[in-house]
Amino acid sequence: MSQTLPPDPTAYYSRVVESYAHFFDRPEVRLRFLKSTLAQQAALRAALDEKLTRLEFIKKTYLYDQLLKVWLYHLIFRETRRLLPSVSWRGHGLLSLRSRAPLTARIFFKCYQFRTAFFAVSAALLAVIVFGVYRAAAWSARYVNTQLTERYGTASGPAGATATQDHVFTQVAAASLPDYSPEKVWLVEEKDHYERYSNGARILNDYATETRPRSYYIFKPGGEREPEANSKPVGIVYHTSESHLVPFNEGNSESIETRTRGLVEYVRKNSSYNYVIDRFGQIYRVVRDEDAANHAGNSVWADARGVYVGLNESFLGVCFETTMSADASGERLTEAQLVSGRLLTQVLRSRFQIDDANCVTHGLVSVNPSNMRVCFHHDWARDFPFSAMGLSDKYLVAPASVSEFGFTYDEETLGKLGGRMWPGVAQAEQEFERKAGQAKLKTEEMRQRGREQYRRQFDSQRALRAEE
Repeated sequence: MSQTLPPDPTAYYSRVVESYAHFFDRPEVRLRFLKSTLAQQAALRAALDEKLTRLEFIKKTYLYDQLLKVWLYHLIFRETRRLLPSVSWRGHGLLSLRSRAPLTARIFFKCYQFRTAFFAVSAALLAVIVFGVYRAAAWSARYVNTQLTERYGTASGPAGATATQDHVFTQVAAASLPDYSPEKVWLVEEKDHYERYSNGARILNDYATETRPRSYYIFKPGGEREPEANSKPVGIVYHTSESHLVPFNEGNSESIETRTRGLVEYVRKNSSYNYVIDRFGQIYRVVRDEDAANHAGNSVWADARGVYVGLNESFLGVCFETTMSADASGERLTEAQLVSGRLLTQVLRSRFQIDDANCVTHGLVSVNPSNMRVCFHHDWARDFPFSAMGLSDKYLVAPASVSEFGFTYDEETLGKLGGRMWPGVAQAEQEFERKAGQAKLKTEEMRQRGREQYRRQFDSQRALRAEE
């Protein structure tokens, strides 16, 4: 098997086959064995030569010679097995015949004999390897993500804010989407019924309405407020409509649109949000940007400038037509909603220079001052795809409702979230305890002060609105 075949190996093939043919007693069987084996070998060689017409160099390689040799011994063994019932052996067993073949051919024949078992074992081994690679890749991704987060934290969170293994909130990959840059987005076309922007966003104005001009204070730690009221929206709060949804498929297209119209009309009637994004990705402007929508109620958030209380006045409300309970297919947002949500986020951030730190969800800002609980409304209290919107993960940010005012949570709150709070809450609780220690107050005394401070600020905000 190690020798190189001559340019015309026909004579070599004949000698090899004849060396096995002499084991057969009957001449007619021997002749049949010779003709059949050599004919099949010739047919294979002719087929290979035809396929390699434009790759002549391959026929000059060692691999090509070995392929023909191995196939020849495969034919010898196959024809021998086929003719065995009709022949007798001159005292030689099949084992003796195989022993005359080169080692490569014998190994090939063994693999051929046990090919079914070989394929089964190979398939099982391949499955184990693939599973091992998958687990290794998953572990590596988690490890790298943890290391990066521990090193860099989050741009909008407090110093030292890190991701933990308890962070199970889903993030949608956004590597294929363009990075946000304010100068990239501008108004391209404005008509009576729609606006078109440079990033592809198209905002429908058919349901646009007016309410009241925005007016709000920014409060500093300790309760001091800026002397003048502000009127430009400073952030975005994302909501779910919690409206009835039908399965998202082609057969329900008309029904889906009918429900969307009903939802948008309801939102318009109640001035509930500034924007609605339906399941087909259409963006509806409802309450104009300069006016406050009734979307956040009792709510708290903070950035580097200060604390915002009652976010109706200071934040834009963007509602996705969806529910917090995913449907049977696992859908919470359609692909069209993800794309449109990112485009609208870019438009609003560009127009009003909104900081990433102030793009948050309703569940993270909503509070109940009657019992000092966070997450009074729990839409997007988990699983909001911040990364798909081009935003940092606000589940890692310590909420000001806890760190500044001492809001807390109970078993009912945990029940809304599947038994676990988002990671930023624990950091906010530590910050509140630190402040209580600095003030030399017990936690409950500090919490009572926080409740009173929140009510004063909320009343101050409400009084400002009444003056307008």
